[in-house]
Amino acid sequence: MKYLTTLAVLLATTSLASAASQDNESFILQAGKKNTALVAQKNGDNGQATLQFGKGNQAITAQKTSGTDTNSSGTLQIGNNNTAIAAQAGGNNAQGTLQVGNNNTALTVQANTSADLNKSGSVQLGNGNTSVAVQSQGDNTQNTIQLDNKNAALTVQANGAKGGNNNSATIEAGVNNAAVTLQATTGAGTGAAKDAAGGDNNSATLQFGRNNVAVTAQDSTGTGSGANAAGGVENAAATLQVGKKDVAVTAQGGARSGKAADQTSNDSFTGQFGNGDTAVAAQKNGNNDQATVQVGNNNTALTAQKTADARTGTNGSLTLQVGNGNLALARQTIANPSNATNGSLLAQIGKNNTALASQGETGLQKMIGANLQATVQVGNDNTSITTQTASASVSNTSVTAQFGSHNVAITSQH
Repeated sequence: MKYLTTLAVLLATTSLASAASQDNESFILQAGKKNTALVAQKNGDNGQATLQFGKGNQAITAQKTSGTDTNSSGTLQIGNNNTAIAAQAGGNNAQGTLQVGNNNTALTVQANTSADLNKSGSVQLGNGNTSVAVQSQGDNTQNTIQLDNKNAALTVQANGAKGGNNNSATIEAGVNNAAVTLQATTGAGTGAAKDAAGGDNNSATLQFGRNNVAVTAQDSTGTGSGANAAGGVENAAATLQVGKKDVAVTAQGGARSGKAADQTSNDSFTGQFGNGDTAVAAQKNGNNDQATVQVGNNNTALTAQKTADARTGTNGSLTLQVGNGNLALARQTIANPSNATNGSLLAQIGKNNTALASQGETGLQKMIGANLQATVQVGNDNTSITTQTASASVSNTSVTAQFGSHNVAITSQH
């Protein structure tokens, strides 16, 4: 037994990381009953290790290399009726799966013909968890940790020529949570020097509760070439859910004039501490910052931000909801001004409050000023609607504060 343990450690630490040999190397250790391990390797430079301790576990590993690139895979299962499937094609793929518990399922698919690395890690400590990770080309990094029961995580990362980096981290410490992360980055055309580059996508999702849903979609694709090139923006999103039946959706994308990537960024944070809250954030073309914090039940917050792809305008939005049944909508658009700023603050503390703020610059003139709006409501049944549109050196500023019940405030500035 000591010899087998030593052999397992040696194979896991040396052969999996070795690219000097063109042999296929596989190590399987099973302790228990009715465990199944299936390994298929082709073309050399494939390394894998599978260790199973328990009953009724299944591990399937399929590896195929091209050229001199390597694939490495490690699977450790401790428990009963766990299933782990790893498929690797091309090369420069690395994945590790750890399952401790019962009835967990982990699927990892990696395809890569580039010189960049795909890295995937899935850890399941509980029962009935499902983790699916799909990675294409390289510069993709994915980590999923599930620490309770019946959680589901799906991560899809796609990269291409002159693409940036996709980074995703998901932690689920609860029951029946679902997290979906979709990331895409690629340059324009064939990746020639004159073509626009794709930017970086970064996503972090943390779920501590029950029946929460978090969806993050990020696209940083470069378009055009030469004078028409627009590099993909950098996208960064963080979602924290502590409660029950919360829903958070974040969508980020866009490009900026010039072939370089990551000239500007979309930044989003959503924090939900309650039950039945819904938060939706959409950001396009960079220079967008938004934060949504919900403390209470059945709150709804919608934030939409868009800047011009060739200018330096900035949108900033903060939404804070403390109470029940609040609705907040913030819409910010900068079309063509050279240096404009939309700033929005919505704070609602109470019940059944509604605040709608829409700020835009849609004309062709340069806007030197800015739209600045703040709405604070503390009480019951308050309604505030603010609409601001500025152009030609005009600055709009609006402040609405309501303390009490059954208040209505409407402000429109052009």
